[in-house]
Amino acid sequence: MRFTRQIVLFTPITLAVGLLITATTASGADTRWTSTGAQQPGTPDRPVWSIAAAPAHPAILLMATQGRGVLRSTDSGATWTRVIAGVDGAWVVRFDPQQPSTAYAGTQTAGLYKSIDEGKTWTGQSQGLNNLDVRSIDLAGGLIVIGTAQGVYYSDDGAGAWHSLGLDTLSIAAVAVLPRANAFTLFAGADNGPAGAGYLVKTEGLGGSWAVVKGNFPADAIVAALAVASKASGGTDPPVLAGTSQGLFRSDDRGVTWSPLAGLPASDFNLAAFNPANPDQIYVGSDGDQGTGGVFRSLDRGASWSTFGAGLPSKPRITALALQPLNPPQVVAAAWNPTDGSAGAYRIADPAATVAGVTPTTAPSAGTTASVPPRPSVAGSVPVRRSSGAPAYASYAVATAVLLALVAVVLARRWRLGRDGRRSYRS
Repeated sequence: MRFTRQIVLFTPITLAVGLLITATTASGADTRWTSTGAQQPGTPDRPVWSIAAAPAHPAILLMATQGRGVLRSTDSGATWTRVIAGVDGAWVVRFDPQQPSTAYAGTQTAGLYKSIDEGKTWTGQSQGLNNLDVRSIDLAGGLIVIGTAQGVYYSDDGAGAWHSLGLDTLSIAAVAVLPRANAFTLFAGADNGPAGAGYLVKTEGLGGSWAVVKGNFPADAIVAALAVASKASGGTDPPVLAGTSQGLFRSDDRGVTWSPLAGLPASDFNLAAFNPANPDQIYVGSDGDQGTGGVFRSLDRGASWSTFGAGLPSKPRITALALQPLNPPQVVAAAWNPTDGSAGAYRIADPAATVAGVTPTTAPSAGTTASVPPRPSVAGSVPVRRSSGAPAYASYAVATAVLLALVAVVLARRWRLGRDGRRSYRS
């Protein structure tokens, strides 16, 4: 009889513990990277240099690859299709945030291509380019700026014609456009060019009067990545990030001063991205060797960092990074091992990231002091696909609550049985 009672009492606890373990396992799985589908089933993936997610339909992804040109997926990377015939090598793909159906691709030998149907079809748009090795693209306020193996070009008519901005002696790995009232501040980062010339330069407007960025920015650091936030975060202007061979740097005053961001491995950083819905949230990638590569995330403007997720290849060299504006947001990354030639793409959910309409936090950034409070965030223009399901941690909380309730019931039941037993003994 006593044994039967114990089975009755502890069976619910066992079930609840099982539910808790299951929920915990599911929650843990959500923090791991999982492989996307093969670029071409039955053959090894090729290196990926850039990934972009469509703003209006985030399940649509574009990839710039070495060997297969531009690939397109409509199912978040489960399957891929080659979309530009005759182009085998591409460096960069970008969607226009103001015209969500428009995308651009920079190729290695065929110039720039444009799509107006989210990457289904493409047309060459290289009129005015003296160099067809297009390595980087940025867009803002109707202006398109590209970096080539020989200088910088801009277009203000949707890539109909290109105009040189100089820097012909530099191979431009990254460009960034920072809008201001009736004008632009442009940044260009180089990873090859005359020694001692400085690899990060900026200009005000479209006159092409470039000046080397100085101050705390190391003159001999090559620049592989530039990123501009969608809105201010800790200052009056949107922050700018520069990923370099000597670490990650940030400017909150339109590139006048720069501060190195601590808390990251001593490595190069070749990728940087702000969450468009919250400029306090930053993702960076490194293809550093000796195990220093990987994906890192900050939720407090770069004041602190953590390795993001588990499940990437050992000692990952990250070559591409993008954020899908889903709910929760999904991060997509590509890794490549030059030693054995292996490559692959991976994705992970980030429940800690915010989506459009969330007000940024007020934590200070590392190395900078806010001169004024951050501007309130407004609902972003990026449409968000809303999920009807609860996040994984909701199941965890439910399981915990159920377990605690059952424990309380069991303890109360045992106390009552003990009391009844004592009464029976006394009588």
